Amino acid sequence: MLKTISFIVISIVLLKLIVPSCSIKISINVAKCLSDLATQELTGSYNYLQLSSKLGTNNAYPGFASLFTKLSDDDSSKAHDLVKFLALRKAKLDRLINVNGVSIRAGIKNTMDVVNALSAARNQNKEAWNIAVRCHQEADNAKDANVQDYLESHVLDHHIEVERLLEDFDNRFNEAQEFELKLVIFMLDEELLNTYGDRRKDIFS
Repeated sequence: MLKTISFIVISIVLLKLIVPSCSIKISINVAKCLSDLATQELTGSYNYLQLSSKLGTNNAYPGFASLFTKLSDDDSSKAHDLVKFLALRKAKLDRLINVNGVSIRAGIKNTMDVVNALSAARNQNKEAWNIAVRCHQEADNAKDANVQDYLESHVLDHHIEVERLLEDFDNRFNEAQEFELKLVIFMLDEELLNTYGDRRKDIFS
């Protein structure tokens, strides 16, 4: 909660800074869409932490827990970078976080196993992707190539990579016979643990 408050306070301060950057102010529609995107990225960060907690404690899958912690960090970073971008473009916004706020998705609350967690994560990533595509279209309508370039290089590419990663895991599960699924999950968890290390301590320490 303190981290959330700190993020919002810092974000508001950044938005009020007058920084010489792009001479063209960002359009209100583009700014609102980027605000929605920042909200979604922040929401994603907390939803991934929820998945990490479930898999790291309830089911003792340290590899998957660490993967979702990494994705949480990535989404949090994307949200922070979007806020800085809005400040540099001198966006005029009544509110930084949209009216829906940040919440844990119902599908994630009810997730208790790796397969469903993976599905929830892909849905989470798809939501961010869809908003980013909408913002890219808004920027195209406003003839704002700077925003389009930013989204392509900093946001869209990231969510494409996440989808490819999660889709690969999904394919491994789907190709496994029912009797070997648990073994496939265990082996993948070990693979992720070797890649990311055990990051459960980042949450529970």
